[in-house]
Amino acid sequence: MNRDEVIAKWNSMQPRERDAWVAEEVMGLTVVREKRPYGKVWVRAADEPGAMNNLPVYSTGMGATWKVLERVRGNGYSFTLGEVSEKSGSFIRGEAKLGDNMCNFHIATKGIFTPAFRETMPEAICLAALIATQGEGIEE
Repeated sequence: MNRDEVIAKWNSMQPRERDAWVAEEVMGLTVVREKRPYGKVWVRAADEPGAMNNLPVYSTGMGATWKVLERVRGNGYSFTLGEVSEKSGSFIRGEAKLGDNMCNFHIATKGIFTPAFRETMPEAICLAALIATQGEGIEE
């Protein structure tokens, strides 16, 4: 999956499905979807055999998002967090809106950069992490 495909899939998903995608692809968890009474579908992550924990709110809760940062850093990436300004190259090139939050996972010595821009920092971090873990279409 390349960068554009990751972004398109992200944009088509609801927040809890985004959380499940991050849990599977970035955090390495097995996600179990359970149908509950009244038609509601609960999504939970099983991180140990026999143990079920509620799926963290990676894409909306900064506490859970910090674990995503730690996980990707553990894979050899550094990261930069910031806000898009009038002087940002991404704003000048039309890739981001003024005031967007930005997360960029990078391995500078290998020329790997995976920036993502979103309205909230947890979304920017999770999207950048998914782009970094897909392995294709990364800006080099």
